[in-house]
Amino acid sequence: MKRATVSFLLFLSINVVAQDSSKPRISPFFDRIDDGPAFFVECRNTTGETVSSAHVMWASSLRIDGKLLPNEVHAGSGRFQNELPGLRTDIPRGEVWRGIIGLRRSQRPFLPAPKFGALLRAVRTASLSQGKHSIAVQCGREWSEEFSFYWETETVSPF
Repeated sequence: MKRATVSFLLFLSINVVAQDSSKPRISPFFDRIDDGPAFFVECRNTTGETVSSAHVMWASSLRIDGKLLPNEVHAGSGRFQNELPGLRTDIPRGEVWRGIIGLRRSQRPFLPAPKFGALLRAVRTASLSQGKHSIAVQCGREWSEEFSFYWETETVSPF
């Protein structure tokens, strides 16, 4: 009986870890370009087949403070940096692909290249008040956990 209980608990913990590994993961990304918070997002390809790194399931939806952020296309840049020809790569099933999401206060056409193992870079416009916020990212059918961050609106005085 003791062995069966231990086996069951081991099976349960492996199953929980396997489920959590399909959820997108968010980390802070510090840059000086976006004029707002940015995040490094990792999504697992759970489609069961190889997909393009520009597949729409990567960070298809965002929630800021629990509210769905409208999807928009930034003029001059496309939704993702790697929508341009020749900048896509295949993501085998079960593999993780990484990208950077910047939250800007206003639209600007400049979109820097992906770096640090990221395969794409997306920019979204979001008006954030000063204080604590949360972000969640959807990849395919899976939502990430809420990731908390703080935003300060104070600027440097010219004097």
